[in-house]
Amino acid sequence: MSLKLPGLLIALSLAGRTWAALPWPELPLPPKAAEQWIAQSMRVDGVPTRVMQFQSRASREEIVAFYKSYWSGGYAHAPSVRALGAATVVGQMHGPYLMTVKVEDADHGQSRGLLSVAQVMGIKVDRSAGEIPLLPGAHVLSVVESDDPGAHSRAVSAVNPQPASSAARFYQASLVNAGWSELQSNEVARTAASPAKTFLVFAQGAREMQLSIVDSRTGRGSSVLANLVTKDTGP
Repeated sequence: MSLKLPGLLIALSLAGRTWAALPWPELPLPPKAAEQWIAQSMRVDGVPTRVMQFQSRASREEIVAFYKSYWSGGYAHAPSVRALGAATVVGQMHGPYLMTVKVEDADHGQSRGLLSVAQVMGIKVDRSAGEIPLLPGAHVLSVVESDDPGAHSRAVSAVNPQPASSAARFYQASLVNAGWSELQSNEVARTAASPAKTFLVFAQGAREMQLSIVDSRTGRGSSVLANLVTKDTGP
């Protein structure tokens, strides 16, 4: 699916502000749609978030009109509507929660998208890499934590000033020295159509670290997506 989660959220943090305990709002489901949960317990940069995806026989314009109408009554402000690449994002605040629908065109006049609720007020933004090592000069872009049946994952996206080959050597040395075992190492050479990339997998007990490291298209630096999965965390 081409829709990207980070585009759903407006990261707000109001230090010291307190809110009465409000339950998570129930999002109205889009018309003529099939829905599926992506995450019912997720944190994006420390912000508690719930996300559902949908595919609808209704058009993008119908979906936008549905949510504009639904979120126009009983709220202090009209819902926001903005373009985000090929998608349209409709948002509305409910107490400390930001409710969002992001929808784009699908084949045959239909649509697809993401529904989210994020507790953006009163939450401190957290982009700490945690146990995932970072190269000197690296900058964290986002941190996504989620709890799935039997596993917890923490995915850190960062950019590095060093190329993918140097970043891969750094992670191999850092993780092996920290007691991790390397399970997989795949390198893809740079071509005219795509940059060089490396995929690494490490294991330590019930934990697995997956790293995807890609050279920037400009030839300067690289990006890394590191996902730390801890298994056997519950039912």
